[in-house]
Amino acid sequence: MSAEEPGAAPPPEAAGELEPRPVAEAPSTAGPQPAGPDGMDGPAGPSPAASPPEQAAGGRDPAPSERAGGYREQMDQLRPLDEGTTGERSHSSDTSWRDGGTEDPTTGDTLPSSLRPGQTVQGVQVNGNNALINIARADGRQVSVLRSLRTPEGVRETAHTYVEVADFPQTVVRLQDHHVVLLHGGAGTGRRTTAEMLLWRVAGIDKVAGIEPTHTDVTAAELAGEENLLLRGHGTVLELPGRATVGAGTLRTLERLARDRKAYVVILQDSAEAPGPSLAPYAVGHVPPSPQDVLRRHLLRALTRQGRCAADCDPCRGACRMAFVERCVQQETVVDELAAHPRPAQTVELATALAGWTGVEAELTAALAGLRRSRRDFAAKLLKAGKAARSGEGEEDPQAAPRRQAFQIAYAAFDGHPLADVFDAGELLLAIFQAVESGAERVTRVVFDGGVEQMLRWGPEEGPLAAADIVEQPRRARLVDPRLLTDVLDVTWNDFDGARLPLLLWLEQLVFTRRDAVRQRAAYLAGWLATCDFDEVWSAVVRRWAGDGRGTVRQAAAWALHIAAGDTRLLGRIRGRVRDWVRSGNALLHDTAARAYGTRIGLLAPEEALRELRTLASRDDLNASASVARSLVTLYHPAEAYLADTPGAPEATWRALVDWHRDDLHRLRVHSARGLTLLARRRGPSPREGWPLLLAGTPDFTPDATELVALWQGALTDGSTAYQAWNVLHAWIRLADDDAELAERVVALVSRMLVGPVAVRGRFYLRHRWTTSPTARRLAGMRWGEPAAGDSPPHPTPDPGGHP
Repeated sequence: MSAEEPGAAPPPEAAGELEPRPVAEAPSTAGPQPAGPDGMDGPAGPSPAASPPEQAAGGRDPAPSERAGGYREQMDQLRPLDEGTTGERSHSSDTSWRDGGTEDPTTGDTLPSSLRPGQTVQGVQVNGNNALINIARADGRQVSVLRSLRTPEGVRETAHTYVEVADFPQTVVRLQDHHVVLLHGGAGTGRRTTAEMLLWRVAGIDKVAGIEPTHTDVTAAELAGEENLLLRGHGTVLELPGRATVGAGTLRTLERLARDRKAYVVILQDSAEAPGPSLAPYAVGHVPPSPQDVLRRHLLRALTRQGRCAADCDPCRGACRMAFVERCVQQETVVDELAAHPRPAQTVELATALAGWTGVEAELTAALAGLRRSRRDFAAKLLKAGKAARSGEGEEDPQAAPRRQAFQIAYAAFDGHPLADVFDAGELLLAIFQAVESGAERVTRVVFDGGVEQMLRWGPEEGPLAAADIVEQPRRARLVDPRLLTDVLDVTWNDFDGARLPLLLWLEQLVFTRRDAVRQRAAYLAGWLATCDFDEVWSAVVRRWAGDGRGTVRQAAAWALHIAAGDTRLLGRIRGRVRDWVRSGNALLHDTAARAYGTRIGLLAPEEALRELRTLASRDDLNASASVARSLVTLYHPAEAYLADTPGAPEATWRALVDWHRDDLHRLRVHSARGLTLLARRRGPSPREGWPLLLAGTPDFTPDATELVALWQGALTDGSTAYQAWNVLHAWIRLADDDAELAERVVALVSRMLVGPVAVRGRFYLRHRWTTSPTARRLAGMRWGEPAAGDSPPHPTPDPGGHP
């Protein structure tokens, strides 16, 4: 299997890591340790007491047909679990130390754009300037809100497409006078955009913030009582959850808070009804602008960004774009669309579709097929038509129709995957559907079934589900529109009531597979379904996976929560349940919680994540697991593709590593050493991608050299990390051979490390194992423990025991 296939582990470069070259190792000075399953010093996996899941011969997971009971019995097990169940420790081995192993979150496919959690379901787009604000309730419970800053570039881009609503100037004056405005109107009418434009006018383009509750039951009164809610001198858009109401007393409290902080607040209320007279000083009704005007602004802006000439002008000065826009607005199909779907949010999507229209009348229908409602209609017709046999086309096989339906769902779900994955997943889904409908769990294989194209259309005159053939090896599933992935899932979940449990069982069986990319995609799909019905998906699969004896399945639970947390309405509930896992008596849930903090859940609240990881690291049931260390690495610098949109917290994470290293509790020092070892494998950002991240630094933080020396010494002498740490140090030295500037930094650092016990083993490597490296030879000839030229010493005098 090639490294490019999703089922294969990527090369170290793909994971943003520095790969040490294999070397022969000398015995550790820390003494012999029991060997772990991956050749690592020390045991691996959560500390044990329960038997691992049964495996089939050859060490593989049992095939679905080999498992005890049928699919119908397995669906009966997809029921809510008792959250208070006390779990036992697991004997199953933890392979999280394995380079590119099956528990490495950096393996597998990248997150599909249609599932990317940076695109929140409602409210502010999360960027690097975000914070979670915790609010303690009178009953002792805690709720939180997500506060984010809009970038000036984002606000300016919004202004290019904004159509000013009626009474906008008067609303600006009211906001300046009262510091608080209650903007009420229906969802999707452009209230947030208007609010941001108001705040730009009164606070400034670089001082526009947004606040969204992460709990659906948080009240405006609770928010008004939080002193740290508003940023000084900033304007804030506050979106109330659901049908929440606000009283005059709460508005006066917010006004006092805003005046004290020289801030401004626009509250968005989902109500088209005019509020009572007591709210009159603050209330403003939001009447959306003309949909034709919204379409004109957005379409013109889209064409301008494309630099498109609509009339082959020479030279093009842009006048042709306005003529093209007016032509679009007058199209009968467009007029009908605007009449049926007049809200700004729907009009913006129409403008995006029209921006891709060539101007040829016959191609307008195809251009509008990308609209969300059109895509969903297409998916619904596809799946419903797939249930019936095509007798007119001579289709006689009674299994052809259900096979086609299962294949269509699998093809959409595994967009971008090799067709081998699609075929396997489709066959599994067909077997589950047959078990539900007839009790038959054996699938009759057909050698020739009409081909992929035949199974991906629902009528001879309809458009295709798959894109045109792309020359690639191996051939992969390619949807004509990647957004169809979630549309097909949406239709399957919401339009076919009998498909929910079979769909969840299908995802669970896929998670149990040994193919990393399939497992990861199945976990993503479960997370997306959780945004449709959180409680059902949580009870049926996510909570079960979190308590599974296999680390790969627990990692799938963390991935699913990562996707679900992209919906800010669920973020508070998810954070609360992960905290409950930390405080439970279940060792497996502890491990899953540690993994979850290495996802979006931890990155949105890094200080909380670090506190909870310290609690987990202080216990003995994760002594032999690297899940805590891997989450620390992600919090420091999320290099994984599926976290690319979420920034890390390098300084806070580094302080945690240093504090743990200095702690009296040995377990914390071990987890610190593991974190350093894994972090040392990461590459630096451009233009120093050939440097280790810890030396290149991030844009905002570079570790202190003295602290880095101390953590390296801990990793090089700890029995559970020494083998890996010396390998990574060798990689640093080899990198220094090709970069003179890096060589000076490495020599200065390593010469300070090699004191006391570290020098004993270091002498062996430098003189007998790494002799082909010029940097190693240079170090071998130095007096260790003393700084290189120009470097300040870490101690008043070097340790004589470290000299060669």
